Amino acid sequence: MDLKTPKKPDFASDPRMTLNEQTGKWSFTGDDGVAYEYDDNLSAWFPMFNEDLIAKQQSAYAVEGVDEEEPVVKTQEKKKRVYTYTEEEEANKKPKREPSKMVNTSVYVTGVPPDVTVDELKRLFSKCGVIMEDLETGEPKIKLYRDENGMSKGDALVTYFKEESIALAIDLLDDSELRPGEKSTKINVQTAVFKEKGPTEKKKPHQPQKNKIKKKLHQLNRKLDWVDDEEGKKSEKFSKIVILKNMYTQQELDDDPTLLLELKQDVREECEKLGEVTNVILYDKSPGGVISVRFMEQKPANACILLMNNRFFAGKQISAELYDGRTKYLKSGSTDVQDDDEAEKARLERYAKWLEEGGDD
Repeated sequence: MDLKTPKKPDFASDPRMTLNEQTGKWSFTGDDGVAYEYDDNLSAWFPMFNEDLIAKQQSAYAVEGVDEEEPVVKTQEKKKRVYTYTEEEEANKKPKREPSKMVNTSVYVTGVPPDVTVDELKRLFSKCGVIMEDLETGEPKIKLYRDENGMSKGDALVTYFKEESIALAIDLLDDSELRPGEKSTKINVQTAVFKEKGPTEKKKPHQPQKNKIKKKLHQLNRKLDWVDDEEGKKSEKFSKIVILKNMYTQQELDDDPTLLLELKQDVREECEKLGEVTNVILYDKSPGGVISVRFMEQKPANACILLMNNRFFAGKQISAELYDGRTKYLKSGSTDVQDDDEAEKARLERYAKWLEEGGDD
């Protein structure tokens, strides 16, 4: 059949044609069972699709093994975004923050005499730094290990406020005599080693306890007048000055005028074994046979105290301590221990000139 032959005016006379009253369009069914509808605008016939027609077409063109119900294009599943990095980016990635490690400020002491006391250990180890205090009792954190009968086991734990004190304590006190002159009291000092404990639940301290900790730390900081004192440079200066007492008597100076220079020279030579000495002053106008030694660094000043304190010099037991920054020690032609270095240099220059000119000759 030629679908283009029929003309619209003849549709009514053709018994194959059917007029749709609702749409006003003509249609007919061909020999293949497909219904066609005439489009007035395009002047052409077009198949009218329905479910039966679609089913017939699908069965005609069906392919074995292919599910016609499944969509031709599957909906793309939303995948989780995964980031990848180049080697450079991987190296520059910010590392995970490791849990903070507790700072060790304790030294372990062995060879401790059985009759030793906490006060005795405190006096000795305080020369190397401020001893940590118990937050509740205020007592120094020094532990003497004892057996089940309460007898000393010969070792102890000393805890400082600052980590830096550990190295100083080891340098100055390790393999030294706790009681000078008694070889049986020789002690060994080393950094304390603690075993790691398993993870425990961290409890948040109550506010009163937190305030108490802050107050105690503030008090301990104030004790560090030779390290962190609020006066800064002034305190640092005093921490390098050692005061030696009972080095001479006034009668000895009166009997031998040259003793003053000899004493200063002897003290300088002895102290220079520990570190650089910048000044030695003899305070002949103060009682107690006082001589001050100023070091370039703080560490040899502390070593000088350990070396000189309770040592016998010319038949007299001397004492050694850091200058407290307050006591006035007097000498001829000056005022006190804070006399500036320029004046001391001037005296030395005058003495050198006197030697060049022949001295007493």
